[in-house]
Formats: sequence, structure tokens, C-alpha cells
Amino acid sequence: MAQLENPVAIDRISSLPDDILCHILSLLPTNLAFTTTVLSKRWTQLWYSLASLRFDNEKIVRHLDNYNRFSCMVDAVMISLRETNQTMKTFHVNCGFVYCKTGQRIFDAWVEAAKQRRVEEFNLSIISGITLILNPTILTSQTLVILKLERLVVKAENLCVDLPSLKILHLVEICFKYKNDFMKLLNGCPVLEDLHTRVEENNAAEGFKPLSKLVRADINSYDVPFDAINNLEFLCIRVAPENTFKTIPLFQNLIHIKLWLYDFIHGWDGVVELLQHCPKLQVLFVRRWISSLDKEWKCPILALECISCHLRSCTILDFKGSADDMRFATYILQNANILQDMAIIVDTSFSSRTYIQNRPIREELFSCRKISTRCRLLFQQYSY
Repeated sequence: MAQLENPVAIDRISSLPDDILCHILSLLPTNLAFTTTVLSKRWTQLWYSLASLRFDNEKIVRHLDNYNRFSCMVDAVMISLRETNQTMKTFHVNCGFVYCKTGQRIFDAWVEAAKQRRVEEFNLSIISGITLILNPTILTSQTLVILKLERLVVKAENLCVDLPSLKILHLVEICFKYKNDFMKLLNGCPVLEDLHTRVEENNAAEGFKPLSKLVRADINSYDVPFDAINNLEFLCIRVAPENTFKTIPLFQNLIHIKLWLYDFIHGWDGVVELLQHCPKLQVLFVRRWISSLDKEWKCPILALECISCHLRSCTILDFKGSADDMRFATYILQNANILQDMAIIVDTSFSSRTYIQNRPIREELFSCRKISTRCRLLFQQYSY
């Protein structure tokens, strides 16, 4: 038998159209995509057309050599693209900065370069041994649509914000050094649709403009005045003990809410007060930690509009099984005409196990008369 000849290697990938190759490169980590420039002049030209840059290197906080290599690589990429006029779709950096004097300067240069490329999505997540200050130039970008920042400080006297195209803003562990700067940031985003905040030591100040385009928010109750966000459709809110819902506006468009109640001092009365201002609510999720058993909760005489006409799903996490908890769950089951599912999730950790075991809450709930014939009752247990 004749010996089989080794097949000739064919470079099929290089024969693909430029737009397909650029799409493939955009799916790779940028440091890996950058290495293709050594293959041929054609790949080098493709690199200049790359619109999405993603740098991800979290493991450099304690290794200076790795940090230097990483920062030099990012610098080389940004310099090589400086002359192109193409808009940058995405600039994503998830990395760590060791303690070094050049960290802030390098960081500022990256921000400025991204803005010059008319970046549309800007995502920075920083782990640092030093306090890194956000270069405020990015806050006047006319092209920015998505801005996500994590673990940074905003510190600029007379902060100027002009983000006419921004639709998504996510802030995690962001510290605003000057009072009202967070308000200035939101006021400079006239078409904002999605807001996610974990800002440090912020108190809602006077002067917030209504965010009329905002449809989704994940916030602390003291971050933004309710009057500025009452056009929401989806709301996840962590409620501070001092907050009440007696003076809030009507949330005419709200259909989905998640309530995180860290101190349940207002009891179920506080939840009902909120529901009275959400006439079209369809999905209710409640989680609370500390119960207030000072007074007995009394069900509303009349069923709330959102519960009787619109509520489709209700979840109670950290259900304690108290008499008030049972009354509220029963109230939902007996008044929600189109309820499709109700989930009762019980904490069986040591702190609440004895109390729950002394009450046959599962049997009581399953025997409760449900007004909706399509309602599916789920009972789950978990432990921290």
C-alpha cells in the first residue's frame, strides 16, 4: 500500500472576509487578539479596524512585573489605534493596580484615549492598593451609551457632566468626594434608561431632575428621591430603616419590584403602603431580615388594586413563619385573582429553626383558600 502523503495545511481562516475576521477578533481577549498582528500585514490592518477592546487581568495586584507587562500592553494597543478615526464600540478593563506612582497617570491616559475614540461602552472595574480617581473627562462624552464603573473615586471640583447619549449607568463601590456630585451625574444623563448604584455615603439631595426615560433601577432608598424615578417599570430597592412610603409618588408604570428590607421596623404595613402606590404591579419580591413583632398586622379591609387585578407572581424570602407573615401570605393568596405562582422561602438556620418547627406553616399555607385557580404555591427551605 502506498504511503499516504501528509495533507497540505491550508490557511482557511485568512481567506474569510474582513468583517468576519474582525468579529472573531472582537470575541477574543484583546491581549490575545493583539498577537495576531505578527501573522501578516493583513492581520495588522484588521487590528486597526477592531472596535471592541477588552482587557481582563485581576491577578496582578501583588505582582509588579505582571502589572508592568499588562499596562505596557494596554499602552501599546491604545497608541497603535490612536491614528484611526473609527469609533470604539467597547472599552472594558477589569484589572488590579499595585501600589505605584504611575498608576493614576496611566489610568488617566487610558480614559482619555477611549474618549478620543468616541467610545460607546465604557466599563472599568479596578482592584487597587491605591485610591484611583476617575478622570472626569469621560463624563462629558457625547457618544457614550453605557457606563459601568467599579471601585473608583469621583473627585473633581466643579464637576461637569454632559452625557446626552447615556442609557445605562452602573456604579458599584463608587465614592463621591463632593456633596451633590452624584446628583450632578444623574442630572447630566437626560435619556438614562437603566440605573444600578452602590455608592458610598450618599444622601438624596434636593435638585434632582426627573429621570423621565428611566425604566429600570437597582438602588438604595436614600440614593435618589422617589419623585425623580416614578416612571420606572422595574425596581430593585434596598430600604433603609428610616425610610417610609407614606409620601412617595404614584408609580403608574411599575410592574416588577424587589424589596430588600434590612430592618423590618415598619412591618407589612410598610409594604402595603408601597403597594398602594403601584397600581399595575405584576411581580412582587420581598426579602427582610429583622422582624418587628411589636404590634399585630391587620389586613387591609379592601384588596389593593395591584393585588386583585394585576399581581401574577409573589416571592417572600426569609419567611419567618410569624403570625404576621402568615396573615400577609394568606392575604395575597385570598385576594390575587390572577396569581400564577407564590413562593415561600424559609430560612432554616439555627436562629429561626425552632420557631418555624413549632408552627405547621407549610400545612397552613397549602390548606389556605386561593382565589386564583391557576395559582401554584411553592414552599422552599434554605440555610445560610
